[in-house]
Amino acid sequence: MTDPSTESGRLQSDTPRPDQGSWLATLGSLAEILAITVVFAAAAAWPVPDSNEPVYLTKARHAADPAWAEGDFFLESPDAHGVFYLLMGPLAAALPLDQAAWVGRVLGWLAVAIGFRHAVLPLLPGESAGRGGTWQRLVAAAVFSLALRHTTAAGEWVLGGCEAKVFAWALMLGGLGEWLRDRFAWAWCLLGAATAFHPLVGGWALVATSLARLFTPPVLKPVSNLGLAAALVLTGCLLAAAGVWPALALNAGADAVTKSEAARIYVAERLPHHLLPRLFGPGLIARHVLAIIAWWLLSRAEPTSPARGRLITFTLAALGISLAGVVISLIEPWAPTVAYQVLRYYWFRLGDVAVPLAHAATVAAVLGSDAAIRRILPLSPQVVRGIVAVLLVADFAAQSTHWPLPTRSLPARSDQRVIAPAWADICDWVKNHAEPGDCVLTPQGAGNFTWRTGLPEVVCWKNSPQDAASLVAWRQRFIDCYSRDGSWLNRVPSTADIGAERLRLVADRYGATLAIVPLTTPGLDELPFERLHANGHYAVLRLEHPPSRQ
Repeated sequence: MTDPSTESGRLQSDTPRPDQGSWLATLGSLAEILAITVVFAAAAAWPVPDSNEPVYLTKARHAADPAWAEGDFFLESPDAHGVFYLLMGPLAAALPLDQAAWVGRVLGWLAVAIGFRHAVLPLLPGESAGRGGTWQRLVAAAVFSLALRHTTAAGEWVLGGCEAKVFAWALMLGGLGEWLRDRFAWAWCLLGAATAFHPLVGGWALVATSLARLFTPPVLKPVSNLGLAAALVLTGCLLAAAGVWPALALNAGADAVTKSEAARIYVAERLPHHLLPRLFGPGLIARHVLAIIAWWLLSRAEPTSPARGRLITFTLAALGISLAGVVISLIEPWAPTVAYQVLRYYWFRLGDVAVPLAHAATVAAVLGSDAAIRRILPLSPQVVRGIVAVLLVADFAAQSTHWPLPTRSLPARSDQRVIAPAWADICDWVKNHAEPGDCVLTPQGAGNFTWRTGLPEVVCWKNSPQDAASLVAWRQRFIDCYSRDGSWLNRVPSTADIGAERLRLVADRYGATLAIVPLTTPGLDELPFERLHANGHYAVLRLEHPPSRQ
């Protein structure tokens, strides 16, 4: 057990910080947090709704107001992130979803900025150590943002839209900062809170921190205030249980066959780009390995400290988890059921974030040391710092191309598979003209219909349930709506491509009363359904009249 006196808030001598009693130091810290928030927002400020926001914020709104989009298959499936929905639901119900997303984004970016600064402060301690800590931490934030976008293997991200894992990552960074200060009980408590928001983000961080502590040489300290340390660890366990228990309960009523099939769907069909290494994007594993090598080589040149040693141990533990995932994936050809059941737990998620974080802190530490720079490059330290500053400013400027400024009309990333202006127009028409009880069949590429309309839809690719029974049913809906021959791969953009009989089957089986179909659909004019409205790219067909809600 660590020294509980440090658990109660005293920083170790290797982690100096500005005097918190000084107003000037406090204002400087707030300004630094604000600057880091701006750096993170620059990369994450995409038009609303971003890719995952229609998943999380519609769920949150429905949790707070079950009458909203009542009858939607996905929204009424069991929830896996109850803490997030509990906290964000009232906001999503009180404001238009676009506004709720921006409020949630700003809160998320601010939380990540606070967590990031807390994590790197022991590594880049600042003026009390005779170095310009503030500029180093800003450089670290910029490199972290850059590395998150260009060094991950499984496509994990921290800076993005409003969803549960953004806040979980913020708490994870805060917990890591406590561990770097050798305050394990506080770290455990914060990582438990991260697990409450997102079981896999916080859960893997708990595993990695525990491994790091196991392999870190112990420091003998006098024991005091043991009760506080025990209370913090217990609190962390209870918070973690609040996230893990509902997630484990999702499949409680499913039989073994359903669980196995759901795991296969989840890993091999729905999310292989995050979970199955053989199907990761081209070059992603190679760039991740190169980033690891670059970090390790740079870390040999940076000044040493106990906090940096703990960060290295934590990063290696995270990479050990990733390596275990790779080994598990190798048994897929011989035991696919076992492989899928285990791989669905996102073994590569923590490594995708730990490497950019370690890389960012190391780059900033090396830039703060003239001797370290001279060991690496035959250039003046001032020249090297100037070159890095120009490159990071250029990256910041490059992000401005996707900022949703008032003078721009940019498509949201959730609209990348539809014709965005026409899709927004057709959704507005449906929202204003649908009858009570309508359920809508949408094109396969649609990602934010319920977000835009508040109406239920038959099925959506992004809106995949988390429990086994609903996930198997979700796949069957896709087969019924978009597959010509019952196979997963032979799917079409719209049910209308298959013909009138398939549209009738979907209407009968899933209660679809309206269909939005692309005007490019072959044989669209011959379909025996009333065309209610059309714009230049989409048409709305009446399949059946909605049943009375009463």
